[in-house]
Amino acid sequence: MLTAVAFGYFGLASAQNAPMKLDLPQQQEPSSASARPALAPRETTPAAPPRKEAGLKLQRPAAEAPAEAMAPAGKAVDESALRFYASQGDTARVAAEIRRLKTLHASWQPPEDLFTGSTVAIDEQPLWALFAAGRYEDLREQVATLQLEHPGYVPSADLSGKVLIAEQRQLIVAASNARDWEQVIALATENQDLLVCREIDVLWRVAEAFASSDDADRAIEAYRYILTNCDNPKERLATVQKASVALPVKSVGELIAMGKRRVGGGSEFDAVRLDLIRRSIGEVASGKSDDLPGDRDVKLIEASARRGNADDAGLLGWYAYQRKEFGAARDWFALASKASKDPKHLEGMILATRNLGEIAEAEKLAYDGRNAGSPIRKAYIEIVASEITGPRATKLLPDRQARIEEVTSAEQSALGAQALGWSLYNNAQFAPARAWFERSVAWAPSEEAVTGLAVAAQHLGERKLAAETIAKYREQYPMVAALAKLQDHAPSSPGAGRKIAGRSKGGGQAGYIKQTIALYEAGKYREAAAILDKHEGRMPVGMNELRGWAHLNAQDYREASRIFSEIQKKTPTKTASHGQFLSEIGTRGNPHRWWDAN
Repeated sequence: MLTAVAFGYFGLASAQNAPMKLDLPQQQEPSSASARPALAPRETTPAAPPRKEAGLKLQRPAAEAPAEAMAPAGKAVDESALRFYASQGDTARVAAEIRRLKTLHASWQPPEDLFTGSTVAIDEQPLWALFAAGRYEDLREQVATLQLEHPGYVPSADLSGKVLIAEQRQLIVAASNARDWEQVIALATENQDLLVCREIDVLWRVAEAFASSDDADRAIEAYRYILTNCDNPKERLATVQKASVALPVKSVGELIAMGKRRVGGGSEFDAVRLDLIRRSIGEVASGKSDDLPGDRDVKLIEASARRGNADDAGLLGWYAYQRKEFGAARDWFALASKASKDPKHLEGMILATRNLGEIAEAEKLAYDGRNAGSPIRKAYIEIVASEITGPRATKLLPDRQARIEEVTSAEQSALGAQALGWSLYNNAQFAPARAWFERSVAWAPSEEAVTGLAVAAQHLGERKLAAETIAKYREQYPMVAALAKLQDHAPSSPGAGRKIAGRSKGGGQAGYIKQTIALYEAGKYREAAAILDKHEGRMPVGMNELRGWAHLNAQDYREASRIFSEIQKKTPTKTASHGQFLSEIGTRGNPHRWWDAN
C-alpha cells in the first residue's frame, strides 16, 4: 500500500520530461478522509540534464497512436483540465492528460507552475543513498513512510526524475538481457529521454534490438546517431565493434567511414576494419564462404602476423590450408607457434606437414608435442593409425610400437587400440592383438574393433570368447553378423595349409603342391603365393584357395579378395567365403582420415 502511494509522484516527474505509459490504477473518488492522493514534487521544474542534447528520436508505430486527431497548427492549448487534475493531486490523470496534450501539440511542454511547493523540509540524503545503491523499491517504501509521518512532504523533482529514469533504464536492460527485442523498442520509444550519449548502454541495446528484429535501417540510424553526436573515443570504438557483429559487412563499412582521422594518420576505427578482414578470412578458412578477401586486405593481416600476432598467423595458416596451399600453411603455423603455445597452431602445422607427404616428420611433430594437449595426441594417433594398418603397412618396430602404445593408453583412444590390434593381427601376433581389440571395445565399441576381437579370438582357439563377442554385437554391426556365419571356418593359420590343399589331387602337379604347402606352413606366404601364381588357371580348387590364403597372409589383401571372389562365383566354399571376408577387412585400412583435404 505504501509503495502504491509513493508511486504517483515518481510517475509525474517522468510525464513532465517525455511521454510514457504509466502502470497506474484508474483514479477513484476518495471514500474516506484517510485516503490521500500522491503529491507532486515540491520543485516546480525538473532538474536540468548535464548538458542540452537532442537525443535519438524514435517514431511511434501508427497503430499505437491515440485516436484523437492532431490539432491544427497554431491552435491554443487548452490546459484547463490539466490544471484541475493537478489541483486535486490526481497524478494518474495529470500524466494521462500530459500525454494527450503532447500528442495533439508535439512542441508543447507542461507549465512550470503546475504544482505548489512542499510545506515540509526533509533530509533526503538517506533516500539518495538508496538511489545510489539501486534499491529503488526500498526508496519508494521509505518515501511512502515519510509521507505518512510528515503530511505535505513531497520528494524533490531531482530525486523523483532520476528514479524514474533509472527504473526505465533497468526495464530496458532486463528486456534486452532476455532478448525481448519488441519490449526493448517499446520501452525506448516511451522513454526517449534515455536515448542520449550519456545513456550509451541504452543506445547500444536499442540498436541491437533493431538489428535482431531484422530492421537494419533503424539499427544503422541508432549507430549513426552515436557516431555523429557522441565524443567518447572508447564508446565510439565499442559502438562500431558492436555494429560489426550485428550488421552486414557493407553497412559496417559505412560506419567505419565516419571515423575521425588520427593525428599520426589512420582512422579511429582501423582496428574494426582489421577485424572485418579477419572475419572474411575466417569464413573462407572454415569453408563457410568462397568469397576470397582482396590481396590488399590479406596483406594487412600478414603484416600483423609478422609483427608477432600469433592469432593472425594461425588464421592465415588455416586460410592457406583450406586452399590446399600446405607449404604456406605450415610456414604460417610455424610462425604462430613461435609466438604462442596454443596447441591449435601445432595441430595445424602437423596437418599441413602430413598433407605435404612428410609422414615421418608429421608423426615426430605430433609425438614430440603430445603433452601440449589432447588434440595433439589425437592427431598423432590418427596419423599412425593410417600408417600401421592397410595394405602398405609394415611390421611395427619395438620403439615405434612402444610410442604408439604410450599415447594410445594415455588418451584411451579406441582408434589407436584398434589400429594396434589390426597391425599385430596382420603380423600373426594374435594374443597381443586380441588384448588391444579388447581395450578398443571397452573404450568405445566399433564395428572394426569388435570384428578384430572376434577373429583374433578365433585364431587363438578361444571359441567361447569369439562366440560371446559375435552374439553380443551381431545385431548392431553387419560385419559381425556376417562373421557369425563363418566362425567355424578359420583356416588362415600356417598349420591349415595341408587342410586347405587336402582336396587337391597329386599327379604331375604334386611337386609344386608339396613345395607351396611346405612354404605356407613355414609362414613363407609370399614365396608360396608367387609359385601358385605361376600355375593360375591350372590348379585344383583347394590349391586356388591356398593361393588366396597365401596372398591374404602376405597382406596382399586386394589380390586375395579377387581370388576368393572368383572361387565364390565358380565353386563356393566356406573357407573361401571366410577368406574373402578377411580380405575385405584388410583392404579397409583406416577410415578416419580426418586430415584429408580432399
